[in-house]
Amino acid sequence: MKKTSTQASSICIIGNNAKAVAGAMALTYFGLSVTFYALSKSADEHVRRYQFDKTLCNQWQKSLDDGSLIYCTFDQAVLPSINFDTYWLFLDQMTDDVQQTVLDYLKYQSCDVCLSGIVQIGRIESIAEQLTSENVFYIPFVFLNDASIFLATIKPRLLLIGEKTEKTAKDNVVCRAFLEHTDNYCLHNLKTIEFTRSCMMNLMASKLSLINELARLADHCSVDMLEVESLLKLDNRLGVGFLKAGWGYGGSTLPKENEILKKHLLDLKLSANIVDEVVYINNDQKELIFRKLWQYFDSNIASKSIMIWGAGYKEGTGRTKGSAIHNVLPLLWGHNAITTVYDPLAKDELSEEYSSDERLKFTDFPYANLEHIDAIIIINWSEEYRPDISLINQNKTPIFDAKNLLRRVEIQQLEGYYTGIGRGIG
Repeated sequence: MKKTSTQASSICIIGNNAKAVAGAMALTYFGLSVTFYALSKSADEHVRRYQFDKTLCNQWQKSLDDGSLIYCTFDQAVLPSINFDTYWLFLDQMTDDVQQTVLDYLKYQSCDVCLSGIVQIGRIESIAEQLTSENVFYIPFVFLNDASIFLATIKPRLLLIGEKTEKTAKDNVVCRAFLEHTDNYCLHNLKTIEFTRSCMMNLMASKLSLINELARLADHCSVDMLEVESLLKLDNRLGVGFLKAGWGYGGSTLPKENEILKKHLLDLKLSANIVDEVVYINNDQKELIFRKLWQYFDSNIASKSIMIWGAGYKEGTGRTKGSAIHNVLPLLWGHNAITTVYDPLAKDELSEEYSSDERLKFTDFPYANLEHIDAIIIINWSEEYRPDISLINQNKTPIFDAKNLLRRVEIQQLEGYYTGIGRGIG
């Protein structure tokens, strides 16, 4: 993979989320040096939450070891004593007070300023107008698609950059580094890039909710939605992404984009009905697999032992924000079901979130004690191997597949009950 040669640079990143870490690690990977100001107490503590992303953690440690990353705990008092050529601010998880303090400091500085984050349309342009610098850029992370945020960031499949001043991005060290590592990019004014980001994310959410509505119809029509999806992807007009039925979408990006778009529409006294419906369908979809299980057991799941495979909001991640796991667990517990979760990547985060709840048990083996398990719910699957149907068949364990993980040939091999999302079965 192409790397930029090491060059002297003065880049300061201020942020506290995964995108800030990925941005910093991409720059050190490209051969640049970065000073990273975060809200965590130590570098180890900060990266610990991303242990599931091995490539990110490896680059983090390498950058600390070779000195290309300098980690600092952010304190507003240090601002007057620091001076960098380029500042990259990640606005998500940065309080309004901290944002304004940093912007007030940068207001009259002769430096370049890069901005990233999911904010109200027009906010980026407003920030740029506060700054005397003409070199202000907006880099939305619309390119995230891989489970590894680091791998997606070092080779963006689509790079959008907003410019305060036309034709200045290629002269900025951060923008130039990313432009050198993508074949698909667009430079435009700030507000157009802001609006494009909002459109992209909300269209993705809308496609997912619509495909899930169609999947419910497929169940009643005895049609396998996976086969329909493969045919839909033959039509270039529809695109190939976000055409997969399942339990819906989670994470922080799409829900936040829904919320921002709705607020913007309502502020302008415009209808937000479509956004409301997309969100409603998505929230309801997260409970659909529970209702299928409830019906299978004829409303009697008390003392039933339920194994849950996966908890992350997408494949390959240990982050569970917005995942259906947070809908399914309370529903099961509310009816006195016994739950065991298999997800090595998300175990630490779930343990922390439900630390005081003895009802949450974990296993390190997906087929552990299946002879005592009444059903398996599949929310996610991050393993490199396929599920072992022969092990499931030993006890004919019923499968409730919210991810539509199993293929048609695997379903046909099952000796027990199976239902998914729009599979026309069960």
